[in-house]
This record gives sequence, C-alpha cells and structure tokens, in this order.
Amino acid sequence: MFVTLFWAIALVTDAGKKDKPRLFLGLFMFVASVLYASHAAYFSLNYKIYSFLDPIYTLTSLSVFPLFYLYIKGIAKDGTINAKGLWVLTPAILFTAATVITFAIMSPEELSAYLHKVIYKESGQFPFSLTAEIQIVIFKLSRVVFVLQLIPSVYYSSKMIVEYEKQINEFYASTEERTIKWTRDIMIAMVGVSVFAVAANIIGKAFFINELALIAIPSALFSIFHFSIGFLGFKQKYTIATYKIDVLKDSTSAARLPGESMRHKLKSDLITLIEEEQIFRNTDLRITDISKRLNTNRSYISGIVNNEFHSTFSDLINHYRISYAKELLKDKKMYILEYVSEESGFASINSFLRAFKKETGITPGQYRKQNMN
Repeated sequence: MFVTLFWAIALVTDAGKKDKPRLFLGLFMFVASVLYASHAAYFSLNYKIYSFLDPIYTLTSLSVFPLFYLYIKGIAKDGTINAKGLWVLTPAILFTAATVITFAIMSPEELSAYLHKVIYKESGQFPFSLTAEIQIVIFKLSRVVFVLQLIPSVYYSSKMIVEYEKQINEFYASTEERTIKWTRDIMIAMVGVSVFAVAANIIGKAFFINELALIAIPSALFSIFHFSIGFLGFKQKYTIATYKIDVLKDSTSAARLPGESMRHKLKSDLITLIEEEQIFRNTDLRITDISKRLNTNRSYISGIVNNEFHSTFSDLINHYRISYAKELLKDKKMYILEYVSEESGFASINSFLRAFKKETGITPGQYRKQNMN
C-alpha cells in the first residue's frame, strides 16, 4: 500500500499537465494503493468498515490491468490518453455499480451474514434472499473477469511494444534511452503475479486470517513488483509522442530516388558514408541524418538496410561501432573502456557493454585479453 502510494505521488508530481502517460501510471499506482488499503481493512476484521470498502475492492481490482494497458498504449502508440480509451474500464464500473445496488437492497443483517459467510468463509447458516444470491454470482463473476482481462491486456500491450521498438530501431542508431522493452518484462511479471493472485483468490483471503505470518510472502512479492514498475516508469522520459516530433522535425523535403535501378548505387553510397566517413561515430545518429547526406527519402534508406543488410538501422550502426571498438581494444595503448565507448559512437558505457556482449557473446575486457598478443 505504501510502495504504490509513494510512486503515485512521485509520478503525478513529476509529470505535470502534459505528460498524460505518466499521470496515468500515477493513477494506476493510486488505484493499486486503494486496492491494498481495502486488503488492510479486510485483515483488520472490521466488518462494518469492510462493508463500505468491498465495492471499492471490486472497482480497483478490475481496473488494474486496464489502467496499465492504457499506460502502455499512451507511451507506445498514441502519446496521450483520451476519454474514448476509457471504455476498457466498463467491466470495473458495471460490477461495482451492481455490487453497490445489491448492498443497498440487502438488510444490515443479511449484508453482515454475506460478509461473514461469503467473504470471510466463516461457518454458519443464513437464509439468503434472491438479492444476496445475485450478489454472490456477481462476486464470483468479477473474479472470473479479473482473470479474463489478463489475456487481451497482455496480448495487445505486447503488440504495441513490438511495433514501437521496431519504429525506434529503424529511426535511431542509439535506442538505449528510448526503449520500452522493460514494459514487456513487466507484463511477463504481471502474468506471474496474476497467477499468484488467482491462486490466492482460489485459496481465499480468509485462509490468511488464520495464517497471518504467510501474508509476508504475497506482501513482499507485490511490493517488489510495484516498486519495479514505479521505478522504471519514473525513469521513462521518452514516448511515441517524442518519436513523432523527431520524425516531423527531421523529415527531409528531398525527392525520392527514382526506380529500382538506383538501389545498387544507394547501397554503395551508404557503405561509403558508414565505412569511410565513419558516420556511425555520431552518438545521436538518426536515419534522417543519412537520408539528408544522400539526398533521398528515409524510407529508401530503411528499405536498403532491411532488405540488403537484413538488419534494423540500430543493429547495423551498432555492428560498425562494435567493429571499430574491437580495433581500439586491440591497440597497445590499452585505452580505457569509457574512451573506447565514446570514440565508437556509443551514448553511454552501459549501452556499449550491452551491445558488445550481444554481438560477440563476451565482454570488452574478455575480448581484449583474448587479443593481447
């Protein structure tokens, strides 16, 4: 509860009015905090308070996946979030409204019996009315919907992440600060956490009332999970909106080169620009920098890179950067890695280390040792 509340405040305070995705992640954290607050009320065994919080529990639990999906949609596809996208919250609103209505119709005695028997799994008999029976069905259906939301949320979020990564890899040579691959890892983690949550729901929260020490396990898991989301989301400054601005800003007015007959010449000119002029050493190199130099359209360059080199723009440039770095690593002057990284065109030492390991399978230090002689 406190971890998510901390990140809710941090994200909303840092976002400002224009950063809608970050505001939405802050809202996601706030909703999660309220969800865990309802758990705290549940385990306090204060039945009267929980009778007010149970509809809130339904609302927040059914809103978690849709809100995170909207956050990913904001950073990976739209760059903003509008009212039209809020339809994904419909199940949460409908189930909450149904719960509030049935709770209002039930008598205080019946509501108390419902909480004791259905929610807290206590023994005892009570002649439930039709309204209470409907509420029991609503409660069970809400748990099913919670699980079913996971499938489309993960599927469509993953599609948007893949498309976003493809776009930035075709436009920028250095994608380190622009990637959102961490969201895909978070989605995988969400599946794991959700499976755990479903298992806990099947067991029933009431089980933990008699085994309070075991609450430490889900508490630690969920706290680490949400802290990771908050930390990575707080670091994420780059979104699809920034990409669209860069594309618009960097777009060239030069005419396309005519016909397929020029493909061979364009490829030759591209190789010359990279290998002889070493344009790859520009740390913030973009595909439009090359298209302007060659007086052509960036989609032509992208086509050459994809079809002739069978690569993305980012991977192609990093390949040349690694080749250049290898020569520096073999030099007898024993340059420090920061110098090698900067001279090769990498924006940071970390991006250099990751790219080098990805291409060669070993670290720069190991490569240097192997080639010392």
